[in-house]
Amino acid sequence: MKKTLVTILITTILTALIVMSVFEIIAQQNQLEADVLIEIDSKILEEKRNILVHLPRGYDARTKYPVLYVLDGSSQDFRMSGIAEILNIAEVVPEMIIVGIPNTNRNRDLTPHYIFQETDGEIYGAGDQFLSFLTDEVAPYIEQNYPTNGYQMLAGHSRGGLFTFYSYMEDPTAFDAYFCFSPAFWRDQSIIVEKAKEVLSNRSDSTFIYLSLGTEENDKMKAAYVQMTDLLDEANKVSYFHQYIPGANHGNNLFYSTPIALRHWSAVYLKNKNAISLEDLNTPN
Repeated sequence: MKKTLVTILITTILTALIVMSVFEIIAQQNQLEADVLIEIDSKILEEKRNILVHLPRGYDARTKYPVLYVLDGSSQDFRMSGIAEILNIAEVVPEMIIVGIPNTNRNRDLTPHYIFQETDGEIYGAGDQFLSFLTDEVAPYIEQNYPTNGYQMLAGHSRGGLFTFYSYMEDPTAFDAYFCFSPAFWRDQSIIVEKAKEVLSNRSDSTFIYLSLGTEENDKMKAAYVQMTDLLDEANKVSYFHQYIPGANHGNNLFYSTPIALRHWSAVYLKNKNAISLEDLNTPN
């Protein structure tokens, strides 16, 4: 019996390592280029911005897809696109269009408008303008030029995770799902946690929210994360899922979290779609 348990444990660990290696290989291969590079002349940000569009493997213009917008485009979007592709092949998640949003001024754009861009800084973020750019310029462009089903998601890591949750607090209807990987809630003395106390106490919705943090991240990340998840626990009218990823650090938590996050999201998404099958979901209309 003891030998059997050891064998099962070793097999499970090896399988997990192999799967994660496949994810990493595909992510690296996909980093060569996105399917489409688009330039948007943003009136809101008063600058030209690139967006990277990753189309699903079985892309068909007659099929309508959900869209996942990923912050820190040209890096994190490639990883998430590769993982989503593998999970779709395994029939775990439906096909989706993934849009990467590259940075021009990351600190400015991904920092909430009431938080300083830098530690001990004097300039506030312009997250409100960047959110408007996403909802009023990028999303409409994608909706007009690609076959989407109206379901929109937003994902971000670190400061991008902070911005993603900020977006939910500002307008929970802007996106249908929010993925916050290693969110930097600690910034500017965790002001966003204080803001969330009032917002979440009056919030009631079924928006999909996912948060994760690596167990090897630093203490200030962990402390602010605990404060926010405690608030979410108290706001029992808000539906969310969060977890600590064993052994993950700030640099790789998104990579390890994404398969789990998409699997949980897919279960909710398909349930809300009246439990139709992945085959039906990807069949041209």
